[in-house]
Amino acid sequence: MTERTQPDSAAPGSSDPEKVHTFDLIDEVPGASRDGADPDGTDPDDAGTDGTDPGDAAEPDAEPAPRAPGRAAVALAGARSAVGRTVRRGGAAVRRRVPATRRGRVLLAGGTAAVVVVAVVAGVLVDGALRERALLATPSGTHSLAEKPTEQWSVDLENPISATLVRMPGVLAVVGDAKVQGLDPATGEVRWTVDVADAVDCGPLGALGVGGPLGALPVEKLVCVTASEDGDQGVTVIEPDGAATTRELDPGATVQPAPDGGLIHLELAGGEHEQEPVVVDKVGTPHLPKGFVAPDLSVRVEDAATGAERWSADVAAGPADANLCVTYTSGPEDPDTPTPVLDLAGSVYGDLSNGVLEVDGCGVSAAFLLDGTRLDDPKDTTDAPAGGVTGSFTALPDGGWAGPDPAAAGAETPSQVVHLPDGETLKIDGQVLVPWATDGRDPGLLLERVGVHTEARSTEGRDAGEQLWNAPVLRATELLARVAGTGVVVDELGPVRGIDLGTGAVRWTLDPDVLGLGDGTWDVGSLVFGAFTDGDTLLLPVSGDPAGESGLRLVAIDLRDGSVRWEIEQDTPYTQLVSVDGYLAQITQQGVVGLG
Repeated sequence: MTERTQPDSAAPGSSDPEKVHTFDLIDEVPGASRDGADPDGTDPDDAGTDGTDPGDAAEPDAEPAPRAPGRAAVALAGARSAVGRTVRRGGAAVRRRVPATRRGRVLLAGGTAAVVVVAVVAGVLVDGALRERALLATPSGTHSLAEKPTEQWSVDLENPISATLVRMPGVLAVVGDAKVQGLDPATGEVRWTVDVADAVDCGPLGALGVGGPLGALPVEKLVCVTASEDGDQGVTVIEPDGAATTRELDPGATVQPAPDGGLIHLELAGGEHEQEPVVVDKVGTPHLPKGFVAPDLSVRVEDAATGAERWSADVAAGPADANLCVTYTSGPEDPDTPTPVLDLAGSVYGDLSNGVLEVDGCGVSAAFLLDGTRLDDPKDTTDAPAGGVTGSFTALPDGGWAGPDPAAAGAETPSQVVHLPDGETLKIDGQVLVPWATDGRDPGLLLERVGVHTEARSTEGRDAGEQLWNAPVLRATELLARVAGTGVVVDELGPVRGIDLGTGAVRWTLDPDVLGLGDGTWDVGSLVFGAFTDGDTLLLPVSGDPAGESGLRLVAIDLRDGSVRWEIEQDTPYTQLVSVDGYLAQITQQGVVGLG
């Protein structure tokens, strides 16, 4: 069955009836053949791999084959095909054993109906299992949120304020108290412990205490960079089963953890660069020395455990902005007056978020996918993310990535280029709205903010790039969730709205005060610290007091009508909340707790 939401001419964002986008929820009869078995009971699947005669030739004017399905779609198709064969063969078996009498025909109808019922139930169960698997594989997927969760387990920490939670395959890693503990996310049982130094940077992690797209991505291998008081550096790689490997690093190396057990090295050309004084004018603006030339930057990603190089790239330096080349220090003579100094090494910065590595510094900037693909133009040293602005590029939850459109540089309204997983490139008129939480299914479209209004574009096959609908009244700034045909957006005018992804029509509206947004709809990331869903409910951890006082609220919103299902007020000022295999865990003032 295909759920089709017809456009509502009275609703904001109503679309042309010819442009309604549909979402396949359950095929007509999961697993059942549309044509059934041949009259003689022969199973068409036995004639060939695709149910046709092997000798049949393709039509000369046949259209190109559609985009290859993903693994989940292949698995679902296989399951449905198996159920379909059960229906056809079961029906043929019933017919062969029932006489061709009136009573026999009645028995035949009843027997075939029973087989179909079994097939429907089996197909629905398979469909549901695959959907739950896709949901729980996302950073935002959880088990049922229908009821208010309670504390299921707890683990005390000596210094919880400095602890971090990391999602690993089947394991909740807790970094804190000079060790990493691997916990069972369902019970809180400590499976293993690895000792590390106090000064440790484990990851890769997203920005803690800040909300945004994609949530806390899972870490296959946890990489921890440690530093001693003497300046020595080392790196420890921890497997999901607790096995650990440690090696020493160059004390002066600028490094940070990378996914899949990787380590990022950022190194300026020309050897060591000491801090130097700079000239400051009457208004306090720093100026670079006359004839100053910024050094190039080398970016290298290696296997953290072995040191073997995975990929590397050289980033050529361009014109330097003095503000991106200096840091401020306070001398003993005047500790209250920070003084700018030329600090080339200290200006180099790597931001690893949204599936993209962006690096910038004094005269250098670049963006890479995690496989080493360069996203910005290497020949243009002034293009994005030049200027020290990170976040210009972002990976998309369904694959591919989006970044600035070089052809539109300097335009009054910024636009982007979207690179789809199949290699196709789309130029869009605005900025992609990347969902914070999804159910793991690709709806075949993306939302974008164009000027002040919202649009939807197709990402499927030959229709890729086609505008599906335009909602001039909807002014979305953030896409908090994209679940089962419903999008939850923050409107710049204040409300949080649930919209029909197929038409853009508003399904429900939530007062911004419920989430404590008030007038802060342009600063949602500092008020809402994440998003989680079970497919029916959206859980948002929000600031308990927008004024900045300690406290946190967990607010559960029904995705069908926007009503608040439940709410939990907490005294904890910490905002780390993660989901591992569908189990929620949170940092509190005492340690870590599991919610369920």
